[in-house]
Amino acid sequence: MRHIGGEMAGWSDPAPAGGAAYGCLIEALRPLVPPGGRVLVAGPHEPGLIGALPVGANVTLLVRGDRDAHRLGDRPITILCGSLAKLTGTFDVVVALDGVTRLCTVEGPQYDWTDSVRALRRVLRPGGALLLTVENELGVHRLVDRTTITSARTDSDWRPVGEYDTKPGSPARLRAHLAAEGWAVPWLAAAWPLPSAPTFVADEATLRDGPAGALCAAASVAMGVAYAGRPVLSDPRRLAAAAIRGGLGAELAPALLALAFHGPASPVAMPSTVSGAGPLAELPPGRLLEELLIGACLRHDLPTIRRLLTGWMAHQPAATADNVLVDGDTFAVFDANRLGVEPTLAIQRFAATLLAGGYEQPWPAAGDTASLTAILLAAAGLSPGAVPPTDPLPAPDSLREHEDRVRRLEERLADSAARIRHVESELIQRDGELRRARLRIDMFSGRVGYRIARLGTRATRLGARAARKAFRLLKNR
Repeated sequence: MRHIGGEMAGWSDPAPAGGAAYGCLIEALRPLVPPGGRVLVAGPHEPGLIGALPVGANVTLLVRGDRDAHRLGDRPITILCGSLAKLTGTFDVVVALDGVTRLCTVEGPQYDWTDSVRALRRVLRPGGALLLTVENELGVHRLVDRTTITSARTDSDWRPVGEYDTKPGSPARLRAHLAAEGWAVPWLAAAWPLPSAPTFVADEATLRDGPAGALCAAASVAMGVAYAGRPVLSDPRRLAAAAIRGGLGAELAPALLALAFHGPASPVAMPSTVSGAGPLAELPPGRLLEELLIGACLRHDLPTIRRLLTGWMAHQPAATADNVLVDGDTFAVFDANRLGVEPTLAIQRFAATLLAGGYEQPWPAAGDTASLTAILLAAAGLSPGAVPPTDPLPAPDSLREHEDRVRRLEERLADSAARIRHVESELIQRDGELRRARLRIDMFSGRVGYRIARLGTRATRLGARAARKAFRLLKNR
């Protein structure tokens, strides 16, 4: 371990870049590392990523925090602790999967994104490769965040530039920016759900020409797992899937990945899609069953709802609606590694999604999960029976969906209040009619009570008449 200047004593960067998907991409770079070649890992990275590099490579790790340097000091690598501005040497491959925002220190110059990439280019030999992650400030993870990146919240955010930085905000601009700086970019991809630890990666060609249903399913599942139980402005699963369907998957992805060469590009086979720890050989065709069912519910298309539900239960009853792809009459499971569930529980989860998302559906009276599950089970041709308790499957704590549910409850309360007012007016009117009817009945029946009451009324009238007459006599005198 060597201190090169500008190091931050007692400092450690949280949430280093990591995950199996990044490890898969690093393994794809092995043909670019010659025997004994020099590899620079710039920024905080998990130890597992460093282990994915070729065994015979001469690995150098650049970190700015003194505590991070000491924590990794027992590994057979060279550790440089300090600022990017003090970095020297020549390397064959540079890996910056954490981006370039955490390479400068408070003890040195504050580089923006462009200056940081230029600094990495200076230490890269001609023909060398750079694997770079670029966080998208307009990505799904930022659009659903309840806070803003330009408001410093931790000690590491002493320069919270956010979307006002010089980093490119789209794949086309990233490619153009790197090309203008003399880089060749043969591979560009988008990553979900978080820049620090993506679990799904897809390149430009796949996002443009690949099956949208499978891509939506993969991105939606990745966002759902990462944001389970977390407070957000809106459900990131819906936003990520809608962006891919609309052809804006890369533009709204949380991160962009680029393999750039300092000069002519070398041939290397990068995976087109990565899910979890390995590449996906082929994405199946079709659309996600959950999307088709929600669309049919929004249109109140009962025949389509019944056809999809019965086909689902006939072909893939153990898979949830967000894990089934429909291609014509074919129902296929997207991720075979996900655990199966009981058919009733699978339909119950879809009912919970339908209600939690505030979607319009043909059965407005079914305002709870149990009643809607019973209706969907009947539409699927299954016996409703005893609906199990609501599955406590964690989901994003979405503010927009909460407000939509509150709005629907307010509408139901307003409708109930109008009904109550109508019933009260009807009751008052009918109560008056009932009293008059009873009075007539008593009059025509000749009851003793009615007679006494009538005599009392006559006596009262005679007394009042006599009193008025006496008053007039006294007045005339």
